[in-house]
Amino acid sequence: MFGESGNGRLLGRLRKSHHIPGWVDLQVNGHAGVSFCSRDLTLERVAEAMENLLSEGTYAFLATVVTSPAEVMTHCLSVLGAACESPALSRHLLGIHLEGPFLSPEAGARGAHPPEHLQLPDLDRFNRLQERAKGHIRVLTLAPELPGALRLVERISESEICSAGHTMADYATLKDAVQAGLRLSTHLGNGVPEKIHRHQNPIVAQLALPELAASLIADGFHLPESFIRAVLAAKEVGRCFIVSDQTFLAGMPPGEYLLGGVPVVLEANGFAHMRDEPYLAGSSRTMAECMEHLAGFGFLSDEELVRLGYETPLRILERLDLSTRPTETCLKA
Repeated sequence: MFGESGNGRLLGRLRKSHHIPGWVDLQVNGHAGVSFCSRDLTLERVAEAMENLLSEGTYAFLATVVTSPAEVMTHCLSVLGAACESPALSRHLLGIHLEGPFLSPEAGARGAHPPEHLQLPDLDRFNRLQERAKGHIRVLTLAPELPGALRLVERISESEICSAGHTMADYATLKDAVQAGLRLSTHLGNGVPEKIHRHQNPIVAQLALPELAASLIADGFHLPESFIRAVLAAKEVGRCFIVSDQTFLAGMPPGEYLLGGVPVVLEANGFAHMRDEPYLAGSSRTMAECMEHLAGFGFLSDEELVRLGYETPLRILERLDLSTRPTETCLKA
């Protein structure tokens, strides 16, 4: 049973002391050979991935659909939308995170998102995607500096949660986006070029805006301990949360794979990267592995770990005030 050994020790302890059923992950691209952005996705494959995620300690999650050919995106959104309405799946599948196609085309900022499928933000385009998803897109990641982005945020932020990611937006643009309704930063510290201006850059700009709650990938490869500590100091624990950003590579053997048609390599140590460019290609770590890695730094209490991996993600989805503590457990086992 998960929780007895290995990467389940932390969760096993917190299940007893804090009565949480598992981790909540707002960015899951797939698991153990199942991609949520594949033309082969079916309800049966979603159920298979969910069963494996549950066995690995992820109790609830958002299925993430990333930039890909239009027919693939619409197919996957249709399947995941149906999954969100399935009584057997909806208890654990809390909705969809749409990461793209409205992202920066700049090298580094776009990461592993194929540039030929990136688009400018467009309300009609988003509405068509949301219709395919049967209204279950909960989080939209986009680059606020793109033409049309602020208008899109303003129009949908009452019903969907808008997040900045894969962006080169400056401070002024991000401030305008916050005024329009932007509320999150997607995997802060990643989705940017390796070399940026020391002051005028999208990381500092997002850190400077308290309205933005920040997700962090704590898989041991995306971010060093020093960066995670700096973000937690700037934002405070209550305005940060952990995501795995795991792809179908989680639980797979080392080798070369195709991720959205892009050649990627999974190393024996779990490091996943693009084969032909010096960029990360998502994560191969589960949420439990991320939380164990984070706890291993030794500077966070059990209560803070629960907030980062359980309470805050749920409160974000429920659109609750992150400045106050919940009075009871958000999600029951």
